[in-house]
Amino acid sequence: MISFKWGRPFRSVYTKLFLIIFATGILLFIGIGSIYFQAVREGRVGIWREHAALYLNHLIDEIGSPPNLAVARQLSEQTNLGIRYQSPTEEWFTAEEIPTFQQAQKWTWRERSGVRFGWWEGTMVMVVEREQDTFVFIQLYPEGTGFETFWVFVMLGGVILILSGTYATLRWLFRPLRDLSRVVKLMSAGDLEHRVPEYRNDQFGRLSEAFNRMTKRIQHMITARERLLLDVSHELRSPLTRMKVALEFFPESDIRRGVALDVDEMETMVTGILENARLHSEYGTLRLAEFNLVPLLQEVMTEFREQPPGLHFPALPSSLLLTADAEQVRSVLKNLLANALKFSTPESAPVDIRVQTEQQQIVIEVVDHGVGITQDDQAFIFEPFYRTDSSRTKTTGGYGLGLSLCKTIMEAHQGSISMTSEPGRGSVFRVSFPG
Repeated sequence: MISFKWGRPFRSVYTKLFLIIFATGILLFIGIGSIYFQAVREGRVGIWREHAALYLNHLIDEIGSPPNLAVARQLSEQTNLGIRYQSPTEEWFTAEEIPTFQQAQKWTWRERSGVRFGWWEGTMVMVVEREQDTFVFIQLYPEGTGFETFWVFVMLGGVILILSGTYATLRWLFRPLRDLSRVVKLMSAGDLEHRVPEYRNDQFGRLSEAFNRMTKRIQHMITARERLLLDVSHELRSPLTRMKVALEFFPESDIRRGVALDVDEMETMVTGILENARLHSEYGTLRLAEFNLVPLLQEVMTEFREQPPGLHFPALPSSLLLTADAEQVRSVLKNLLANALKFSTPESAPVDIRVQTEQQQIVIEVVDHGVGITQDDQAFIFEPFYRTDSSRTKTTGGYGLGLSLCKTIMEAHQGSISMTSEPGRGSVFRVSFPG
């Protein structure tokens, strides 16, 4: 079912500006109309009433004294005026819709030359009193002409046409903003290839041009950084290999073990950088195959079982089939478990591993009860080499390439990775593989 949110149209800048212009037009119309009405009411309208009073008195003279109904009917047909006569002894009218004197008296307030003017049921009514005789006049309109209805529809059509044209013009005027918003959304998702169309020479056109220049510079900076990182990683492989070979000739000692750990850590970083670059490359492909996830998960957990504070996991199903690159999945699991154990303390509760299926997806959650991650750091946790601790020690403060590589692998599998955390209470990392 398609749902409609009433507030959504009012978030549009076109709609807001359109409503502002529309409201401004109405206020100007009311303001200018009121001033004009006040200015002419005692001027032109007063003159018109003076002439109308003279004309009505002339009609009464023609009706005669005593008033003649036949003459009144003849004058009514000629002038399209309805006439009602009332006196203590006689009453007649030329049309039934004419109000009585008592009715008209309530709605007449403007007086000019002995004639009171007012409105009754949308029609102008005029009352003339002569001693004991009272005449009530109203304007009669021919039936069946549809004159008023026609012009009402013409007016409404004109208003709709003007408003539609105004809205279309505003949409055309602000089209660069719509294009800019679309490209910004694509950029926020990591796609830097798109550009804002440049087809205007006004301020919006210059804004689009400046935005495209900025995007191009950002893209070049990111590409240069990745290229530098990749080149350095390639160059480091040979020295690291020679260092590992050389270490084999040194006698066993604490210094040798420390250097070997450093070399292994550097080799892991280099491997992660190269693998990350391979997956981002157009030539980097996954070796997809269907396999049972349960044995792979058990193997990975066995590697970390002895590390404090330990692992806790419920009974796993005997089979959980997944179509993916098994080695890449292994890398994701190892990085998540290593990260959870690294930021837990020996006194923390064991790291929980949860496996479940949700809406044809296989979901794995790694839950630690360690130091947690602050709100400011959570937005950058999947960035390569992001460190939460400026001290940059080996054991705390850094996330290296592990989580960044996990994100790259999950995106390559059309899956997702997310994280929730609370400082002092731990973190939950959640990966979802399409079934």
